[in-house]
Amino acid sequence: LNTVDHYQWDHILEAFDDANLMQTWSYGCVRWGQKNVDRVVLKKGDEIVAAAQVVIMRVPFLGGGMAYVKGGPLWQGRGGKRSLEALEHVLRMLREEYVVRRRLLLRIFPADVEDGSDTIRSIFKEQGFTRGFDARTPGTALIDLSHSLEDLRRSLKPKWRRDLVLAETNDRLHVIESISDESFETFVSLYREMLARKHIFGVVDIDIFKEVQKVLPDCFKMRVMICEAEGQPVAGLVVPCIGNTAVYALAATGDKGLDLRASHLLHWRMLEWAKGRGFRWVNVDGVNRRNNPGISHFKFGLSGRLGKETEY
Repeated sequence: LNTVDHYQWDHILEAFDDANLMQTWSYGCVRWGQKNVDRVVLKKGDEIVAAAQVVIMRVPFLGGGMAYVKGGPLWQGRGGKRSLEALEHVLRMLREEYVVRRRLLLRIFPADVEDGSDTIRSIFKEQGFTRGFDARTPGTALIDLSHSLEDLRRSLKPKWRRDLVLAETNDRLHVIESISDESFETFVSLYREMLARKHIFGVVDIDIFKEVQKVLPDCFKMRVMICEAEGQPVAGLVVPCIGNTAVYALAATGDKGLDLRASHLLHWRMLEWAKGRGFRWVNVDGVNRRNNPGISHFKFGLSGRLGKETEY
């Protein structure tokens, strides 16, 4: 517990397929502050088999509080080494440390998705966890990158594929990709423009992600793709690329990009990039047919018939 430094924690994350942005040292420090974050490591002999970044939120003057794990614990080793035993042991360790010893409420939002067997939920239940009464069950869809690009393209919903072709044949559009702070700043401008147009408030704090990008090590930096029309940014996409999954975390279309189908081009180019870099999955992240039918329709069009609709 808390015996690792920044460099060591980054190295630990590289050993897990289920590593993600929320479990990085950089995100923990920017979002919560270094003094409010613990790092827990579980070993079997000399091998690290599980790990978790834990946020501690205290209630002033009352002595209580909550321990919160977002996107963890990590227990799926590189190369498909899924140890359910490691998950069981790290949950028990977290419960004993934070609930029994420190007398905190422990809440966990795992990065795992359901595979239809209910195995993961059963392990949580066996270790004393219950589903939060106020917790929705967020949905997503995974794209299996073991398929060829040709098969993935044929898998696209017909209208999605037609819109992609229109974007690809529009010689006004040009896509650039980068991990630079400047490219992220360009995305931020597009994102704020989109929020203002849609009159959306109280969603993702984009400034937090901007600060995280500045301090992430190069190997973990978020990939930024910007679509330009005649040199002017019209749409953007930001993807954390950690572990074996590329997650479509942030997307924005500016006012001038609405009729250009720039988002279709960006999402497909990012999928091509993720497959070329050896990622196993693309996670379209955040689908809800009832509350966000438009966005969900777009994402399911991309995941297509080969996509796997599931729940976290």
